Amino acid sequence: MLAKLLGLPPVAASVIVLFAATPTGANAYIFAAQYQRLVNPVSGAVALGTLLAAVTLPVVVAGVR
Repeated sequence: MLAKLLGLPPVAASVIVLFAATPTGANAYIFAAQYQRLVNPVSGAVALGTLLAAVTLPVVVAGVR
């Protein structure tokens, strides 16, 4: 919505939304591995989040256009 208010072209708005919606779970996994706490559940959550993002991001980006 902000991209539309700023008058950004559709491609630029799509790129911004895509970058903003990309999962950042790798940091959580690195901390879990570093402290050897809940590594398997965290890695599963990161994988699930990435999979869901791959499915939902095209829908979100298509809605921006």
